[in-house]
Amino acid sequence: MSDNKQDMPYLMEDGTLVIPFSCPDHEYKYWKKEGKKLSEVLADLNTDKETWYKFTTDKHPDDAPAKEESGDGEE
Repeated sequence: MSDNKQDMPYLMEDGTLVIPFSCPDHEYKYWKKEGKKLSEVLADLNTDKETWYKFTTDKHPDDAPAKEESGDGEE
Protein backbone atom coordinates (compact mmCIF):
# COMPACT_ATOMS: atom_id res chain seq x y z
CA MET A 1 0.00 0.00 0.00
CA SER A 2 1.14 3.52 -0.69
CA ASP A 3 2.53 5.66 2.12
CA ASN A 4 1.05 8.73 0.43
CA LYS A 5 -2.05 9.68 2.46
CA GLN A 6 -3.41 11.60 -0.54
CA ASP A 7 -3.89 8.25 -2.28
CA MET A 8 -6.22 6.97 0.44
CA PRO A 9 -9.98 7.59 0.71
CA TYR A 10 -11.12 10.52 2.83
CA LEU A 11 -14.12 12.69 3.57
CA MET A 12 -14.07 16.39 2.71
CA GLU A 13 -15.37 18.92 5.25
CA ASP A 14 -18.71 19.05 3.42
CA GLY A 15 -19.11 15.25 3.70
CA THR A 16 -18.06 14.41 0.16
CA LEU A 17 -16.44 10.96 -0.05
CA VAL A 18 -13.24 11.02 -2.09
CA ILE A 19 -11.64 7.81 -3.30
CA PRO A 20 -8.68 8.90 -5.43
CA PHE A 21 -8.11 7.12 -8.72
CA SER A 22 -4.55 6.56 -7.55
CA CYS A 23 -5.70 4.67 -4.44
CA PRO A 24 -3.65 1.46 -4.57
CA ASP A 25 -6.03 -0.51 -2.34
CA HIS A 26 -8.86 -1.71 -4.60
CA GLU A 27 -10.89 -2.78 -1.55
CA TYR A 28 -11.89 0.88 -1.14
CA LYS A 29 -13.25 1.00 -4.68
CA TYR A 30 -16.67 -0.28 -3.66
CA TRP A 31 -17.91 -0.33 -7.25
CA LYS A 32 -15.35 -2.96 -8.25
CA LYS A 33 -15.86 -6.70 -7.90
CA GLU A 34 -13.08 -6.95 -5.29
CA GLY A 35 -14.28 -3.86 -3.43
CA LYS A 36 -15.78 -3.72 0.04
CA LYS A 37 -19.38 -2.66 0.60
CA LEU A 38 -19.77 1.10 0.74
CA SER A 39 -20.83 0.82 4.39
CA GLU A 40 -17.54 -0.96 5.18
CA VAL A 41 -15.58 1.85 3.54
CA LEU A 42 -17.55 4.42 5.54
CA ALA A 43 -16.92 2.46 8.74
CA ASP A 44 -13.17 2.42 8.01
CA LEU A 45 -13.32 6.21 7.73
CA ASN A 46 -15.19 6.53 11.07
CA THR A 47 -17.98 8.42 9.35
CA ASP A 48 -20.44 10.31 11.56
CA LYS A 49 -24.11 9.34 11.41
CA GLU A 50 -25.26 12.35 9.42
CA THR A 51 -22.72 11.75 6.66
CA TRP A 52 -23.25 7.97 6.82
CA TYR A 53 -26.94 8.23 5.99
CA LYS A 54 -26.20 10.46 2.98
CA PHE A 55 -24.52 7.46 1.37
CA THR A 56 -26.28 4.34 2.61
CA THR A 57 -29.37 3.00 4.33
CA ASP A 58 -27.28 0.40 6.19
CA LYS A 59 -27.24 0.89 9.95
CA HIS A 60 -24.46 3.05 11.35
CA PRO A 61 -22.07 1.03 13.56
CA ASP A 62 -23.22 3.03 16.61
CA ASP A 63 -26.82 1.95 15.91
CA ALA A 64 -26.02 -1.76 15.69
CA PRO A 65 -26.97 -3.80 18.75
CA ALA A 66 -24.01 -4.78 20.90
CA LYS A 67 -22.96 -8.38 20.41
CA GLU A 68 -22.94 -10.47 23.53
CA GLU A 69 -19.54 -11.89 24.32
CA SER A 70 -19.39 -15.56 25.13
CA GLY A 71 -16.50 -17.47 26.60
CA ASP A 72 -16.12 -20.45 24.30
CA GLY A 73 -19.16 -20.24 22.06
CA GLU A 74 -20.86 -23.25 23.70
CA GLU A 75 -23.68 -23.23 26.18
